Amino acid sequence: MPGYVLDGAGRVELPRQPLAVTVTALDVPVVVRATTADGQDLPTALHPKPGFVVLPRIDRDVVVVATPGNDSGFPQGTVLQAIVAVDTTNVVDPDRAELTPLDVSGLHHVELATISPADDRLVVRARKTAVDVPLNELGARARSAARGVLGVDRLPESRQVRIEVDIDTTMSMLPLIENGTVRDVVDLLTGIAAVVGRREELHVNLIGHRVTSLPIEELRRAADTVQGALDVAGLGIGFRSSTVDRSHPAEPTLVFTVTDAVPADHTAVPVEGVRRRPIILQAGGDSPNELEPGGTVVSTATETHASRGWLDDPHDLFRTVKSLVAGLAAGTHTEGAL
Repeated sequence: MPGYVLDGAGRVELPRQPLAVTVTALDVPVVVRATTADGQDLPTALHPKPGFVVLPRIDRDVVVVATPGNDSGFPQGTVLQAIVAVDTTNVVDPDRAELTPLDVSGLHHVELATISPADDRLVVRARKTAVDVPLNELGARARSAARGVLGVDRLPESRQVRIEVDIDTTMSMLPLIENGTVRDVVDLLTGIAAVVGRREELHVNLIGHRVTSLPIEELRRAADTVQGALDVAGLGIGFRSSTVDRSHPAEPTLVFTVTDAVPADHTAVPVEGVRRRPIILQAGGDSPNELEPGGTVVSTATETHASRGWLDDPHDLFRTVKSLVAGLAAGTHTEGAL
């Protein structure tokens, strides 16, 4: 019988018969539910086993929802496989729609497909239409953490922002540039940009004795591109975070300022449409912590070796990302504390 691969751009029509939905993930328990359009559980749905639901009758729109089989979000690297098939014991290979495998890392709730009645057919549509942009390993983990914090795989368009990264390239930053700490921070920010950014890109400014702008359109290569520019950058003295003119932003903007001390001008007069989030790299300390107002302190071990504890520990990474995206789900776009 026909089998169809369903991606976000298409639809599949199945006979108007009882359907069986199977959702699986390697080594991860999955709970699958069928809900009405307003989020209520479909009363006629049957759940004979985890990851499996039978829909004996569909006379209104039904949304297929998957959640992790525990209280936390889906672990990093979780890919769901979902099949919607005609429920019959008379056919070995019934009509079915197979959804494109979906990475749900960090999510607590994901809507997989909508099933709608149409005359003598049932129309199956995938709910997620965007394909994840490829990221490096650290960026992918940061993306998962951001999704876990915000509860969505990507912010709705009305909440998305332009992502800019200002990097302090004065002399005191040299050890942190050379040991790869700054590169790691940029890699982490690619994951955040993939969830909250209006476009899958970073706008990076190296601020030393002059400003060097690096528009980066491919997030996976951002860290390497920035490190290459840092390796040949002329280092300045006396960092000022307000060097880049953002007095009239064309769109809502979130600025991450990567430096080793709180900028003296951080408390400058707020600018409507701009949020600023300093990332302060400091030696010592066991985990990331919030800085007032509106910043995050990240510890580094020594001048010659970057501390990857906050990167490799899932809890520390989650706390870091949570601090960096605080306030993005709601609130006004205003420069300063989020």
